[in-house]
Amino acid sequence: MNAVTFAPKTWPMWLFAIVQVLFWAGLGAASVRRTQELEGAKRLPPPRTEPLRVRPQYDFDWIITDEQLRRVLDQLQPRFRGEKPRINYVDHALRFWGAAATFPDPQALSGKDMRDLLTKHSKFREEWGAKTPPLLTGSPQGVKVRLREGMATASHVDHTLATLAECGTPVDFPVQTASAQATVKSLLAQSLREFSLNQTEYEWSALIFALYLPQKKWISREGQEITFDLLADRLMRQRYSQGVCFGNHRLYTLTILLRVDETEGILTPESRQRAIAHLAEATRRLVESQAQDGSWDGGWSGEQSANTEAAPSALGQRILATGHALEWWAMAPTEVHPPREVMVRAAQWLYTAIDGMDAATIQKNYTFLSHAGRALALWRGCDEPAQLLEAETSDKDQAASITD
Repeated sequence: MNAVTFAPKTWPMWLFAIVQVLFWAGLGAASVRRTQELEGAKRLPPPRTEPLRVRPQYDFDWIITDEQLRRVLDQLQPRFRGEKPRINYVDHALRFWGAAATFPDPQALSGKDMRDLLTKHSKFREEWGAKTPPLLTGSPQGVKVRLREGMATASHVDHTLATLAECGTPVDFPVQTASAQATVKSLLAQSLREFSLNQTEYEWSALIFALYLPQKKWISREGQEITFDLLADRLMRQRYSQGVCFGNHRLYTLTILLRVDETEGILTPESRQRAIAHLAEATRRLVESQAQDGSWDGGWSGEQSANTEAAPSALGQRILATGHALEWWAMAPTEVHPPREVMVRAAQWLYTAIDGMDAATIQKNYTFLSHAGRALALWRGCDEPAQLLEAETSDKDQAASITD
């Protein structure tokens, strides 16, 4: 029996007609809403012309001195020239040093060199050769970055775009694939169209949305409404040990959401308080688990680590965990900071470890070291640390000319 055409014998025909009209009207409205949701998913939220720049807010010489910082920065120059530079090294180095960086060591790639390597196929081919598949490819969704296919590819979803965002790359910055010209906006379009709340890595996606998008909510390709409250909850819903780099990237991105919220109001007050409480709990765990020498390792949270890309050595793990903790603290509000002595011991352990490293150890651990070096620079209020090396070189040249 057809449920749509069946009318109970006790119903008058006029009432049955009304019920039928309401039923089909409701069905039609639901269909329209779903169509609107799908259309909304196709309409990408318009980005800012330039990403927001979240600047360092502290300058504490009691964490690391000028001379110590310069020694660290000199050790960590991106000396990748002439050796098919690994893309994840370039990603990390560009984020650390910035697009305007130049270096006294001729073996170091400049910020321009690094950004060109990530955005221009001609530069990529020059470094990696014509036989290497391109890093950037066109797709129906925009421009795609090749992932996890060896040293000539990126390591994480949206990591390359997040690097470009954090070093201030505008959306109209030119991007070149093997077959076409595009812009950074095409990379952002790819990210937005592919984003799913259920994807494995979302740390860098949430970061780029906070920096590039002025809208506080939009519709995903799956028809879901995305808000920064939802993204913050997604960052907080897993155990502290879960996620890349012992869970630290989720803490860093959550910190950046808080900083953006201060000027853009992207979070509700309730969500902001949950985020602060989450970071405060992470700090409590770090304080309790700090080693006597000032470092941490993968067990900082007191949970069994779920990290699947652990550093290749015990030293690498300690650099990774310690550098990342100092990095997100450097961008975080003071209310989630640990006691001063905790940060001082961590920074001084990093300085001593880096200052004594040979070139081979630095190359092997460069991605982890880039976070450590950036953290120490941020604590001195510097997000373009190459300027400190340039100033030191200029001072030495001036002193030499006076001596001559």
